[in-house]
Amino acid sequence: MMRRLLVFALCLPNLCFALQKRPWFGDILEFNFRPQYSYSYFKKVDHSTNSLKETFFQHLLNFNLEVTVPETWNWQMEIDFADTTPISWGYRSFALQIRKLWLDDICGDPVSLTTGITYRDSSSRLRRALTTPFHARANFELHTAVGKEWSQGCYWTFRTYGLFAVGQGTKGSPWLRGDLFLWRNFCDTHQLRLFAKSYWGLGDKTAVPLPDFSGWANIGHQSIDLGGSYRYQFECWGSLRFDYLHRVYARSYPEHENIFMLTYNLPFCPF
Repeated sequence: MMRRLLVFALCLPNLCFALQKRPWFGDILEFNFRPQYSYSYFKKVDHSTNSLKETFFQHLLNFNLEVTVPETWNWQMEIDFADTTPISWGYRSFALQIRKLWLDDICGDPVSLTTGITYRDSSSRLRRALTTPFHARANFELHTAVGKEWSQGCYWTFRTYGLFAVGQGTKGSPWLRGDLFLWRNFCDTHQLRLFAKSYWGLGDKTAVPLPDFSGWANIGHQSIDLGGSYRYQFECWGSLRFDYLHRVYARSYPEHENIFMLTYNLPFCPF
């Protein structure tokens, strides 16, 4: 039970796509509530028509609720609110996600394998901010994740998984995502993680119109972020995690963005 319980707190929610995608689920009917605060900033946008007049920042509050029921189905919903340089605090998006676990290496399969679908409603107002990545008011994404665990004694020591996703909104071009995660566990108390995240919009435009930006739907944007995290597991009160990401590659997208993130994970069972 403890091994599965700890899985909930392991995966870093992406600043843009905070829903969990790791290919391991938790105990049946056990909920996880994850409030998260993040701060990010950058000073330049690749292929922009004009230079930014000041550093662009974003404060983001995200609230995520997750449950597994029955054993091979995972359900999530989240809502987030943002405050950015040009646009003040407001609703940014709401998402629903369903995932299916097909293979589980904890139960003896060679790997863990999941597939899922996500629907996200995105605020038209906040889509005018450069840090809002969603292409349309209604966005749909299909994704699959494959992972493997190595254990020693009663604890797992190392985990890795990869994610691939393809999405399409009600307007604009589709997008692709590909991520890779590496986790190291120390006595189920301290955990370190390294990861790489990529996001590829397939639009036919390369110029990012500033200051009249209205969204990423038709822009062929590309980005790669590298990051790391440290997580501490409390005995009975969930876990606290700090993450840092830096954008190492950007094309028609914000360059050298720095992202700082603080996440609290609280598992509970109301039954």
